[in-house]
Amino acid sequence: MYHYPAKLVRVIDGDTVILDIDIGFNLTHKITCRLYGINAPELSTSEGIQSKAKLTELLMKQNLGLNLWIKTIKDKTEKYGRYLVMLFKDESPSNEFPQSINNEMVAMGFAKEYML
Repeated sequence: MYHYPAKLVRVIDGDTVILDIDIGFNLTHKITCRLYGINAPELSTSEGIQSKAKLTELLMKQNLGLNLWIKTIKDKTEKYGRYLVMLFKDESPSNEFPQSINNEMVAMGFAKEYML
């Protein structure tokens, strides 16, 4: 597993985002990420729309000057071409117990725990 600084490009739904990942040496890579360990309602439901709105709200605050970073779960994509990641805010990757956005979404009731 690796840690990378990231910037939000777009929120797809309550558990999928497109991020611009800083891979070092002034190189960035745009990837689609599935938030590991959670499952949000589908966008075709009102709960899905609310889940996407909450994730967007959480991440937009971060893009206004605070840092996002990811921790990869696998170094390859899952069956839909997304990287599985834990998404974190503010804290340094060296922090032993940072709060993940994945866990926040579950704690606030906008997603459920889900092991792939």
